Parts: sequence; C-alpha cells; structure tokens
Amino acid sequence: MNYAYQVSKIESFIVHYTQKPDFQISDVLENPKHKFKQSAYHLFYELIKFKKAYIHQQPNPMGELFSLIRKSFYRSDEIQNVALQMVEGWWVEWYFASIMEQKISSDKSDMPLSYLSKNILNPMRKHELSHYAKLFTNLPMPICNVCANTGDILKVNQRFVDVFGYSVNEVPNLKAWWKKAYPDPEYRDFVKKLWQESLDVANENNNDIPANTYKVSCRDGSQILMEVSGINIGEEFIAVFNDATERMKAEDILRDMAFLDALTRIANRRRFDEKLIQEFERARDINGILSIILIDIDLFKQFNDRYGHMAGDACLYDVAQEIASTVSRPEDFVARYGGEEFVVLLPQTDKQGALFIAEQIEKAIENLAIVHEDSYSGLLSLSMGINTIENNDTEGHSSFVKGADNALYYAKRQGRNCIALAKK
Repeated sequence: MNYAYQVSKIESFIVHYTQKPDFQISDVLENPKHKFKQSAYHLFYELIKFKKAYIHQQPNPMGELFSLIRKSFYRSDEIQNVALQMVEGWWVEWYFASIMEQKISSDKSDMPLSYLSKNILNPMRKHELSHYAKLFTNLPMPICNVCANTGDILKVNQRFVDVFGYSVNEVPNLKAWWKKAYPDPEYRDFVKKLWQESLDVANENNNDIPANTYKVSCRDGSQILMEVSGINIGEEFIAVFNDATERMKAEDILRDMAFLDALTRIANRRRFDEKLIQEFERARDINGILSIILIDIDLFKQFNDRYGHMAGDACLYDVAQEIASTVSRPEDFVARYGGEEFVVLLPQTDKQGALFIAEQIEKAIENLAIVHEDSYSGLLSLSMGINTIENNDTEGHSSFVKGADNALYYAKRQGRNCIALAKK
C-alpha cells in the first residue's frame, strides 16, 4: 500500500516535538505517561488502529512503514533519530495489541506444535488460533502468551526461541522461566517484584503493561538487555520483548550530549564539576597529586567586538580543540569552564609537569596565529593559572579551584599572555 500520508504525518510529528525547547528524551524515558507518548498513540489511533485494510496485512506493516520513514527522514540530529526509534517501538506494540483485539474466525491452527503449550486449547479461543499463529510468526521481536491464572506459558513465537534459546517445553510456566532467565536469586526476586508492579499498573491503566528493562539469561549462558512490556487481556497477558541494547546506546549518547559543550565540542562546566570531585577524592584516597590549569583568552570581548560573534564562536572552537589535542593523556581532562575560559585537570601531575603542559598549550595557540589586532602582539594569546595539591594538602576542591583562579588573575595583572603558579 501507499504509506506517503502516514510517513509525512509521522515526520511532522517528530519534528514538531523535538524542536520544542523543553523537550528532553530523558523525560520521555522516565515517564511512561509523557505527553509525547500520549500524542504518539493519538496519531497511531488516527492513522492505523481502525484502518482494517491495513491492520490485517501480513506481514506486520509497521516494519515497512518505518523503513520508508528512515529512508526519507535521515537526520543528523541525534535527538530526532532517537525519538523516531522510540515511536517505532511503541507503534509495533500498539499494532500488535490492536490485532489481539480483533475477533478473526478460523477453525484451524497452523502454529508449529513446538511453540504451543499442551494447555493451549483450554484458555485460548480456537477460532483465533490461526490468526494468532501467523501474527506470532511474523512479528520481529520475542513474544510469549501467558495464562494469568495458572502461570502457564501458552505459546511463544519463533523469535523468542531464536533469541533466548528456550522452547515452550523448556519453559512451560513462569516458575521455570524465572529460574532459567534470572538464575541469580536476588536479581530474580527483584525482577518478579518489578513485573508484578507492572501488572498492577496495567490493571489500573488500560491494560497496558509498562516497559521495564531486564537482564535476561539465555540458554547458551549469554545475557541480553530486554525492555519487556505487553498487554493484559483478562485471564491472559502478552509479554513483548524489545532488545534494549540500542536504546541503552542512545541513552549513553544523550548522556554524553548532556555533558558536551554545544559550541566547542568538549566537556561542559557540568561535567567538569563532577569530574573535579571524582579526581579530587581519588587523589586524596591514594595520597596522590592533582594539578589544574585555568585558561582565559586574552581580551576576548574586544575580539568579538572587532570581528563579530561568528568569528568569536569559531575562535572558541579552534582554541578548545587545540587545547584538547595538546592535552593528550587519556586520564587528563579538558572542559569549557565558562565564556572564554577553559580548564584542564591533570591527575598524578606535579606543578612542574602542569607548567610544562601549560607551555605546550601556549605554543599551540601561538601556532594557530589567530589575528587579534587589539592585543599587544597582534595575535590571540592566553593567560593561565596553575594550582596543585599533593598528599599533605588539606584544602578542599573549592579552594583548589580558587587557587588556580587567583593565579590566573595574577597572570592577567602582569600584562596577560603569561602563566602564573598559585602561591602556597
């Protein structure tokens, strides 16, 4: 069928929400009732749910629809890509739930017997078996159907067997599933409690079982992160498993983005504040050494006034990247401290080592040869302040930074374009 209209509507929906200034993917992940998810369902309801010509297509048309969207909706914007991935996951589940609500008559089951429980004929309606069998076969994620009263696993699909390695004979009921999928007793208790809480929420929330992430042990001993959600259908429930690996990667990307300065593409002040405490406490624990360099671009306001803010932004980016490439050890840390100021943390580096690094940074910026007609030399320059704590120092991390800040301002008072050491 022609999905052009649906593709256009979904693209517009994603762009509309992700361009809102207060939109945060982390908020959506934490809140199952977030307005973005509710609006996504309203759009699904409008475009898909009651379009019977679409709903009974085989195989699942959601994969085809979102494949088309990804081809036409390529974005470098990571937030839009993650939002699209989330909507796709929801729509696949909602489509499946819509199928389950339909009453399709058939007297013959073509579900392979290896995926059906021997108890299937009791709680399941015979006339739905054929349709369910096709649905289970075609859905691209693991699914299992469980009797809520007895805990019997009524059926699983091929994808369930492929991913986890367990047939319905090996996990005939929840008791067997809990033991095999979650062999650690403490973690198993945690999972069972969380799943029961999810079922309780479903009873109060339109029968939708909210998604939670679980670490599932497979038959071959490997473990896989799965986001498990589903639908409660009275005496039965359907559990739907989505591989959470990509989502976790997306969350890591977003977390990194939260700690990244958008202009200079190095760590931001928020990340520095966390890193400072970590390194400061580590140095104290091992009676080690920690040095800090505070860096300020000389006369940057005059640079902006003369050359314009676009040139100023380009200057900040170039300086940040040059500092980051000069400070090359993996354990060293570079961040934008604020405005035209930058900061470098140097674990296990004494005062002389920090001074050497500062001089290397000074030379690197000189080599950039950024013209600055309002400076004494006619080129862009830096002022720097250095402070170091050693194993017998008693100052706190705030005083540690303050010492470097005082040294920086001393360097400025000396005429700028120089490096100063904190006084002890």
